[in-house]
Amino acid sequence: ATCKWTDPVWIKIAMALATRDADSFYVQDCRQVQNNTHSIQTLTGQISKLVGTMEAEKDFQHCRKMVDDAVRQASETKTILARIREHQHQAQNTAERNNRRMMYQKLSDNLAITARVLEDVVRRFNAEERRRSGGILEATGIAAADVAGGNDQKPLLSASGHEQMEAALQNDKVQTLRKVDEDMLCLQRIYTDLASAAEDQASIFDSLESHMARAAADVERGREEIEYTDKYNMAAKLKRRLWLAAGGIFALMIFGGVLSS
Repeated sequence: ATCKWTDPVWIKIAMALATRDADSFYVQDCRQVQNNTHSIQTLTGQISKLVGTMEAEKDFQHCRKMVDDAVRQASETKTILARIREHQHQAQNTAERNNRRMMYQKLSDNLAITARVLEDVVRRFNAEERRRSGGILEATGIAAADVAGGNDQKPLLSASGHEQMEAALQNDKVQTLRKVDEDMLCLQRIYTDLASAAEDQASIFDSLESHMARAAADVERGREEIEYTDKYNMAAKLKRRLWLAAGGIFALMIFGGVLSS
């Protein structure tokens, strides 16, 4: 008995299912990118409003968490976009391939613009964070100086304790500011990489179009040559037929002259 997996019918069914699965993955990835981009845009708006009203430490912590979430989603969305770009090679025909190329370009442009706007908002948050960190460190330094100078009659901490607290605050703020800087660099890489990918894809598409144009021109020249060859062959055949007809008439004339003599 023949194994069903080697049967041509089953092979066609398996190929059809594989194509459908690839198409469903493509659609799922496109929807995921759209949803993620919308979520990032929503977070960006919320962060922008919060930056102008932050006062307590809990406000800054909440804003930092939102920034981290938005940057993380942007990085994940960029990864999904890379898959969508690869989905173009699985298109069944030229029209579908062009549709997928335009969809990728649209999704990529939306994410790149969103990343740029988010970067601007994060830069504003970074400025507020640095301003606040400087104020806290300055206040801590004044308090330590007062303790060292004896101005504080009931110090909660000794001078060395204030120095340790100041060092801990300094280290904590440095780490926080460094994380925000890394987030901005991550966003810059996202829209820079997307722009480079778009340029590469545009150059590839332009190259394909030029190849197709040259191929069309070659086909047109080939058609003209074939038509010219056909016309030349027809003329040559007609010429041969005329010579044969003239030769036959001449032979008949000679034969008729012989018979009349």
